[in-house]
Amino acid sequence: MYAENGGQLRTQLGTLLRQHRIQQRLGGAGSHTIPETTTVDERRLLGEQIARYRQSALVWSVQAVRAANPRMNLLGTSTRTRGPADELGHRLDITIEHSSGPPSLEELTTEQQFPMVETWRNVARAAALGEHDFDAGLGHGRLTRVQCMTLLKDASDVVRGLVALDRRYSNIPQWQPLKDAGWLNRAAETCSTFAGRDEPDYTIDLRGWRPRITPIDGTGLPGIVGVVQAENNLLFQLGSFPDARSLRLILDSQRIVSRDTADLVTATHPDLAQEWKARSGTYLRLARATRDIGGMLGNGGPAAGEAALAAARVQHLDVLDAAADSNALRHLDNLFRGIDDRIAEVIQQGARERIYFARVPLPRLDTGVSARVTPTRHRFTPITADVCPALLDIVRDELRAPPPASKAPTRAAASRAEFAAALNHRPEPRRAQSGPSL
Repeated sequence: MYAENGGQLRTQLGTLLRQHRIQQRLGGAGSHTIPETTTVDERRLLGEQIARYRQSALVWSVQAVRAANPRMNLLGTSTRTRGPADELGHRLDITIEHSSGPPSLEELTTEQQFPMVETWRNVARAAALGEHDFDAGLGHGRLTRVQCMTLLKDASDVVRGLVALDRRYSNIPQWQPLKDAGWLNRAAETCSTFAGRDEPDYTIDLRGWRPRITPIDGTGLPGIVGVVQAENNLLFQLGSFPDARSLRLILDSQRIVSRDTADLVTATHPDLAQEWKARSGTYLRLARATRDIGGMLGNGGPAAGEAALAAARVQHLDVLDAAADSNALRHLDNLFRGIDDRIAEVIQQGARERIYFARVPLPRLDTGVSARVTPTRHRFTPITADVCPALLDIVRDELRAPPPASKAPTRAAASRAEFAAALNHRPEPRRAQSGPSL
């Protein structure tokens, strides 16, 4: 997620911006109490490795600029005709072209001996992971204008930090400076000022790549955590399309889980209790609407088993451990939303692809049955808005409720404020030597 990757990138760069006496941090000569532990060639190799780590941060920066303001063709333009974001992207392209290559996989995954080089490795790791965010909800066209400006300012400040560190590392043997560092810094400062005019929208931190849900194996966990375990495994198993019988079992289990957990949290979390009671009512109506639904295609046995396990575990809960269950309840609420979305997708896919069928009575009797009471004939027909209007209306209007209003993470503003302080950091002046005054 952008909050984690971007925050880690700013944190590690902020640590580097507060460090001085670079030669000593690489084992170079210091005072008479700090002996030299590395040779000139070793410090040169460390400088080359740092430059490769820096390349990852430069690549992340140019991708962030393009996500905020893509300009596919800048050929023939000049500094006078390019906007702030265009100019920064152009300068970053030139810098990357004349910089060293990216770090190897071994360099990204191997812990380094010197703390400063290890911090640079963390910078490169955060940048490499952050590149996945731009293909998972952080690309252009998926962000509002204010979110684009927030992303642009973040990238500009990162570039400013890289330029400041480049100047500080110039005494490393055979250090490779950034190409046209002055022009790059000017473009970054201009772009940062341009993007910082509007009030930032830190809900952008909620976007980006998220890991896929994985099953929680092992024995059943005690208490509400065991219900969370079963619901998590249910959401994982719903990756396979369930047959109609398994779907009805899953719907009924979710009604039970929502109802019983709502009763448990009524006193401590009344807002959650109200939401979950409404969810229980929704699944009750879904269970009634799918009573005559059939369909043998699919493999819903594992999902139905996890759903039954969740219902059985929640029915054995008497009290809730309030001290340990705040996070569990929050996680359970998120799982409820994920399950609701997936079940809505399943029902809509079953109707669209004619996988689920509804049993519809025919307007005539079955004369082929020899009995005193002749039953009504039935046939199965694909689900449509005319055949099952109630089911599709519940899925569209109730099961997929509007998402809650996005709130920025609590550390979003603080992370950027700390990095801004690191950009403006200046070393404390050395204390005057004690001695007789003249």
